[in-house]
This record gives sequence, C-alpha cells and structure tokens, in this order.
Amino acid sequence: MLQQKANFPYSWEEAIDILRRDPRHRDLIYDAYLTSDLQENCRRFAQSAEFAEVLNLIKAYRPQARSVLDVPAGNGIATYAFARAGFDVVAVEPDPSESVGRAAIVTSLSAENLKARIVNAYGEKLPFDSGTFDVVYVRQGLHHAQDLKTMLREYARVLRTGGLILGCREHVVDNYQSSLREFLDAQIDHQLYGGENAFTLTDYRAAFVEAGLRIVDEIGPYDSPINLHPNTPESLAMKICESRPGRVLGLLLPRGLVSRLGMWHLRRSNRAGRLYSFVALAA
Repeated sequence: MLQQKANFPYSWEEAIDILRRDPRHRDLIYDAYLTSDLQENCRRFAQSAEFAEVLNLIKAYRPQARSVLDVPAGNGIATYAFARAGFDVVAVEPDPSESVGRAAIVTSLSAENLKARIVNAYGEKLPFDSGTFDVVYVRQGLHHAQDLKTMLREYARVLRTGGLILGCREHVVDNYQSSLREFLDAQIDHQLYGGENAFTLTDYRAAFVEAGLRIVDEIGPYDSPINLHPNTPESLAMKICESRPGRVLGLLLPRGLVSRLGMWHLRRSNRAGRLYSFVALAA
C-alpha cells in the first residue's frame, strides 16, 4: 500500500540541497552518500563493508555473473562500484539531476573513465528484453515502488534463468496506519519532498513469490553489514554500552555481555522502518 504523495514543497534534489546546507544534518547526508562530493561518495561506497558483502552474495549465488542492473541508481554510487569491480552495468534512474540523478552518474563515471549504460526509466516498466541480466541490484528502492508487485515482476522478467535479485536495505513497518505514520514522521527528508514509504514484511514476501522469485535469504535488521550501515559492529556495541540502559546494566554485567544483550534486543525490535534485505533467485 503506497502512501499517496501530498503537496510537499520541494523536489528530491531540492530537499537534499537543503539538508546539505544545514549543519545539523551533516552526518545524515554523509552516511547516505549524498554529499556534494560525488567522487568521494562513490569511492566510500565502493570500499565499504556493505558493498563487499554485496559482492560476497553475488559470488555465493551467481558466481559467473557479468551483467548487473542497478535500479534505481540514484547518484550512481553502486553503478560506479560495480563498474570498478569489472561488471557490465546498466543504471536505471528517472531523475535527470546533476546532484542526485543521471547527470551525477555521468560525472562520477567520466572522472575515472568507467563505463555504464544509463537509462531513463522506472522499475515498474523497464525497456529491456526478458532474460537480459544476471543480477538485479536494488538498494533502498523497493519501498519506493508505486506498485511493488509490478516492480518485482519486471525485475524477474529481465533476469536470466537462475539470475539473482538483491533487494537491499528495505524499510519494514508492521501496518499501514500507526507504524507507517511513525516511520514517515521520523524521516526528515520526507517532510521536505514526501517521497518516503515502507511496506510490511508480509507484503514484501508475497510480492517476491507472486513474481516467481524464490527468496533464498532474508537478512534481518543488524544481521549483515548491508543492513548495519552506517554502523559497524564496534560502533554499535559502543552505542549500546553508552546508552542509558547500557550504563545501568554495565554496573552489574561485563561490557561484552551488555553489548550482546543490546544486539539481541535490537534484532527483535519492531521499530517502524527497520531494515531488511532480500536475496532471491529467478526460476
């Protein structure tokens, strides 16, 4: 169930520009790879533990993969990383912007003489023949679907037999009333451009199945570097121990046990917007 976009005052590009100029949101913009330094964003992502784990999943489930569809490609951090890793990449991104869209991808690739095909399209209607790609990589994109089932059917269609889809860092809510509202109210960018959304875990799973995709791994919150970013295991352990409950428990328990208890709690939390990642194969 996609929430209809109301009359919000800014575009996505304008919203990011506003957040970039506000020192209070410096960490948010940096962690989202959305600073004005396009090359540095791309290099950081290509060198991240998150992308290393993406490559590990491709090696595990589609080791002979050569062609990757990056959708939606945004400002091109993943397109750049896949191209640098030697894949044949097609980037799909409907936003033309020089800051957060197709033109940003061109700039980043050109600066390091990397190649990728860049296409103006939406995930629900892809201009490619069936069975074109070995991998469809979706980072924080499924939850933006106008029609989640249609989008996943399109991704399944353009995958080769046995092809791999990685749906990474997707927001999950418990319902489309209080839980979704709680999530949206907490999103600073949503207050500006109104484009955020989330689905229930049940609806994500059903959409994969109805598209003919077989989920082979469902990665829960904090269970992988993919969902853990921008934290690391070390930084998250420190945050747990330095939190108010952590400090209280630390009076009674060893620090290592406090951090393990904190992680146990986090993984089982029903926080609105928690991150899941999906690994699925095409029939």
